[in-house]
Amino acid sequence: MLTSTETRDAESAITRLIYTYCHRLDGADLAGAAALFEHARWQLSPDVICQGSAEHLDALQVIRVYGDRLGTRHVVSNLLIDIAEDGLSAKSVSYVDSIQVTAEFPLQLIFQGRYLDTFVFENGAWRFDERIVDADGAGDMSAHHKA
Repeated sequence: MLTSTETRDAESAITRLIYTYCHRLDGADLAGAAALFEHARWQLSPDVICQGSAEHLDALQVIRVYGDRLGTRHVVSNLLIDIAEDGLSAKSVSYVDSIQVTAEFPLQLIFQGRYLDTFVFENGAWRFDERIVDADGAGDMSAHHKA
């Protein structure tokens, strides 16, 4: 059983991991975003399932990059984290909204969904084990995806 301090520390580390992915992705660090899934499964849709960072990075190649950014903000909210009693795994669910603006594309919501994440604690650190992106809907993705 974890102490309240250990639980808070785990929740903080997991929250940071989730937010780090968004910051790297929005900052056009596609390799850095994919690296967070080195030992994890990432499911964007029933047709797009990746195992490991190389497959994840390959899947991200459909994204348009504008210099040092994508023009997106992946906003994660309503985050709920459940740490296993043994402190070695965790699950979370959160909302994700992706907003985009570019020089030619007006500010708008382009994606809405949930992240269903699992994590493992190994070698003194938390890491992704799996992410399922559960999409509610997508808007105009023409400025986000390559033709």
